[in-house]
Amino acid sequence: MPIWQPTLTGANGLLVGSSPTDLLEACVAFHRTNFGTNPKGAATAPATWTLIGEHSDYFGGVVLSSNANWRTAVTVSKNREEIINAQVIDAEGNVEKHSIKTADVAARAHTHVKSHDDLGRPTISPQPEGGIAARLGGIAWTMIHKQMLSRDTKGLDITVISTIPAGVGLGENSATDVALALALYQESPEEAPIKARIAEICSQSAFMFSENSVLRARHTVALRGEPGQISVIDYADGSVTHAPHPVSRSAGLAAFVVAADTDSDPRRCQDIYARHCFLDEASRAFSVESLRLLPEAPTRVIEWLQAVIEVTGRNDLPEVEQAQQLLTLWEEETRRAQLTASALRSRRLAEFASLLTESQEALAATLDLSPTDVALSQLCLERGALAARSSSACGVIALVEAKHAHNFAADLSDDGLLVIPLGHGTPAEPA
Repeated sequence: MPIWQPTLTGANGLLVGSSPTDLLEACVAFHRTNFGTNPKGAATAPATWTLIGEHSDYFGGVVLSSNANWRTAVTVSKNREEIINAQVIDAEGNVEKHSIKTADVAARAHTHVKSHDDLGRPTISPQPEGGIAARLGGIAWTMIHKQMLSRDTKGLDITVISTIPAGVGLGENSATDVALALALYQESPEEAPIKARIAEICSQSAFMFSENSVLRARHTVALRGEPGQISVIDYADGSVTHAPHPVSRSAGLAAFVVAADTDSDPRRCQDIYARHCFLDEASRAFSVESLRLLPEAPTRVIEWLQAVIEVTGRNDLPEVEQAQQLLTLWEEETRRAQLTASALRSRRLAEFASLLTESQEALAATLDLSPTDVALSQLCLERGALAARSSSACGVIALVEAKHAHNFAADLSDDGLLVIPLGHGTPAEPA
């Protein structure tokens, strides 16, 4: 399988460059051709990849994440038909069309409004049905209800074009979320509080409308990351700081995603959604924004869980032993993420690699990673990677000495694996 290098064909049949400007121009041309109108808003957003911490994101932990060189462009115009029309352009210029009524978007949203049953117990929302039109319609619905978009907005015509490979943990859906939100927002998003608010809206909307797992850090780093830096997102206080990037001349490393398959695993998404629901309910039970803010969280949450199961007999919560393992993993991943940031800042690459290896072993033991993920990680290490850690989707993030990067990528590509080079990316920006 060749090393990832998408070849996009524009509405005029000519090849499209990969720069943000090239993608925007192609997206505008497709929008004008297929919707018969000029878009009123446009933006691009980068691919994102996580070094460590994504599984402690919703726990309120620390996530180290980076923007990548691959990118998505979105254009949007309003319609009066009360329909969300979304067209997604693939690498060959083919158009995949999706649509949903705005009334259906609102109905889906209402199923995720927090409520209680007759006994005062919080109800658990079903996993969202998903679909690209619903997800993008959800962005507009959430922006309207957060007073970031006019309530006069009826329907939308949306065009999406991307160089981000799907299903390998590079956040193609999150990039589309962010790009659409910026395209819809009519004021300058330059201030950090505005960017933080838009990221929060994107994450909240994705959790309500996407069938796939949601990683809040992707929206945050796409908006607030800095070129050539790893973003260190601490959800205890919402802070975003930065550390030196491991993919740099001084560190001497290159990064790749290596994947054997890009088909999403529904069970993986269901497991992540169930864990999020458990964390959400436990946080509400103790009236904290996240369990990381709860003193002695592992002990107190387990006691609460045991009491709830004993009194109600519920089977939609994790078993006590499983919950103990998860709480331990989340706390340890937060600790490892903090140590990884420190190791990067002081250029201790051996410690940095050891922490990533320790994290991979913990994920494999606790989250029941697929045999393919485990085998890919081991293969990358055998082929010379300094560290190889499973992504949040199908694939492994591999860090390799730059002088060996070409041979590493070529060998794995010859083995029939998809190899995606990860260069530096720039934050999302409106046209």
